[in-house]
Amino acid sequence: MPFLHTATEKIYYEVHSPVFTDKTKTIVMVHSVITDHTLFDSITAELNQHHRVIQYDLRETGNSTSTAGNLSFEAHIEDLFLLLHTLKIKKCYFLGVGFGGQIAVKFAARYEFLIEGLILLSLPLYSDSTLQKIKRCYNEESKHQMPIDKIFELGRLESIEHENMQRLIERLKKMDPDVYFRFLKLSITANLFQELSSISLPVLTVSGQHDLLFSSQYLISKTMFLKNYSHMTIPNAHSLFLVKEKTALLREIVIDFIKSNTQQQPSLKNDPMRILKNWESDTAIDIQKNFHAHKPSLKVDFLYSFSVYVNGQLITEGWNKRFAQEILLYLIFHHSISREQLCEALWPEMPLSNAKKNLRVYLSHLKKLLNAENSEPVLLVNRQLISLNADVSSDGLDLLTNLQWITEQSDPALKFKEAEQRLHQLVPHYLTTIYDDWFLDIRVKIEIILLDLLIWMKEWLCENGKVSKAVFLLIKFIDLVEEKEFIYDEIVDCYIKLDNNEKSEYWLDQKMRYLVE
Repeated sequence: MPFLHTATEKIYYEVHSPVFTDKTKTIVMVHSVITDHTLFDSITAELNQHHRVIQYDLRETGNSTSTAGNLSFEAHIEDLFLLLHTLKIKKCYFLGVGFGGQIAVKFAARYEFLIEGLILLSLPLYSDSTLQKIKRCYNEESKHQMPIDKIFELGRLESIEHENMQRLIERLKKMDPDVYFRFLKLSITANLFQELSSISLPVLTVSGQHDLLFSSQYLISKTMFLKNYSHMTIPNAHSLFLVKEKTALLREIVIDFIKSNTQQQPSLKNDPMRILKNWESDTAIDIQKNFHAHKPSLKVDFLYSFSVYVNGQLITEGWNKRFAQEILLYLIFHHSISREQLCEALWPEMPLSNAKKNLRVYLSHLKKLLNAENSEPVLLVNRQLISLNADVSSDGLDLLTNLQWITEQSDPALKFKEAEQRLHQLVPHYLTTIYDDWFLDIRVKIEIILLDLLIWMKEWLCENGKVSKAVFLLIKFIDLVEEKEFIYDEIVDCYIKLDNNEKSEYWLDQKMRYLVE
């Protein structure tokens, strides 16, 4: 069985692919809470003649196991990112069902540059009445047993075919009740509308006629004015089992959706906020429209040192107090967030009530730093959201977008030229402004991109008979990455190609010294 291994997780996945070419589209399928990767078996058989299909089990479901016990959206997003990176997937479509759709939306909000479009079945957008029903179920049931009757009652699952019902019952009997309730609690606290409200990717939501828990009427009413959005309701079907009950129909829907979105996407090179832009609520969007003509400029550099300019004016004082620097950097990457999200990201060990109380003081301080008198405010704070009302630029965001643009180039000569130029501009010890876990994760992701680029550049040079230049390049840029083991391996490989045993043994010894240290 193929597994993705991390320090704490073992994620099961399957790859189904035709003869793969540059034009083959990849579809990643994300299952719901009460199913596993096998939910998609029937449609995979329909799709993998012309598309590469990836199925996997979420952590602590199906064949996947975990020792960490972390089921947060952040954890699911990181699993998915690592899966795409391991399989070297540069672009893909997501097909998400239920909770899997929530993961797909939140992943796309963070890593839009990896996604071409979203197909979301039975997307959990909860009405107040539905939330109350689910919370009553959650409160009434013991966490020591699966509430199978309640699940069928709430979802009106009696309408599904007998064979699917029996499979679902068997699946629920095997599921850990604690895992189920933790998934459920996470799902009902997710505010998807924030992510969906300004998403720029093509999105198709699909509902079944018999899906009463997440009805198509409520879904349409909440999303009908979103950009690049469309909806389909399938007669005589339940969304959870559309992939089994309406396999042929859903196959055609998926194929048509991909065909309709094959036009060339605009380049990211001149749009640095697209990569890490988070989504805003109606309130934030309205505020942006009102202030658009007079929107302030905000320049925040943090690649090597921290500096902030508002409307061209350098702000020098106050950044080492009350988490001003940390909060601003988090907003640069997420643009618009709730108080709860910010507290959980920056102070995860602190009780939420205490963190929110402290946050009021911190935000007051940050507003004084950013919001100059007699000008439009840069930092907007209301009861729901904290957001930046500014045209944002940054050397760190420029690096991210530039690297991603380079990786997407199909012309190898252009790709090599741009990569070499970008690498010459970098020096070691970048992104050391702060040491919060979320910020260090961004540095790791940049290093992964840099490592992939360096290895690609070496291989391309070797293929063109320029092994000596490949060695020079690897040695010159080895300090740009922390995990040097792979670079040492590539250097040794180059010297083996050059029949230079002395140098290959020297660099192999350097690798062993590095590993010991």
